[in-house]
Amino acid sequence: MTQIEKAGAGAGMLEVDGDSIGRLNAAELPALLQFAEAIPPEIFKVPSSPGELARLFEDLGKKPWSMPMVCHRNGKAVGLCLMSVGQLKNLNAYLVAVFSDPVNADRLLALYMRQAFWTYPLHRLYSQLPAVPSARSHVDLMLRVGFQREGTLEGHIDLDRDRHVDADVLGILRGEFDQWCRINQPQLWLP
Repeated sequence: MTQIEKAGAGAGMLEVDGDSIGRLNAAELPALLQFAEAIPPEIFKVPSSPGELARLFEDLGKKPWSMPMVCHRNGKAVGLCLMSVGQLKNLNAYLVAVFSDPVNADRLLALYMRQAFWTYPLHRLYSQLPAVPSARSHVDLMLRVGFQREGTLEGHIDLDRDRHVDADVLGILRGEFDQWCRINQPQLWLP
């Protein structure tokens, strides 16, 4: 069985068979700008200039438990994950996870989720994705890594001033993720 390893490049990094996650930092700017073109703007508007991206880094650094990380496949940036915790006492975190190729990002997302659940005392991760065709592959990704459909919020996402779309709400509890890892990615399971 493949073992999970600490990658040599920096603190907080994990790697399994060429898939790795690492802290978001300024050195990632060029790679993130390149992969941002593949992310549907309905899901997440990755800043398109180095200045805007630097401001995003700065803003994320001010938020507790945001854990912004870049996901790499064989050394190439292919994803961005971060969290937002509105109230620490609830131990729920809103997850933003975007990938240039969500069809093949299961283990990358699972690595991030493992790091989130075992770095912080979170009870639940959840996400709201627009119910539009361009987001379908990201919804499918989350379902493949154990998220459950929790419902739909009608007209919840404002894509622009005149266009509101429904949001698919997906969530996963810590115990559900642990069970998913044990069955699907045993190298990520922490008994």
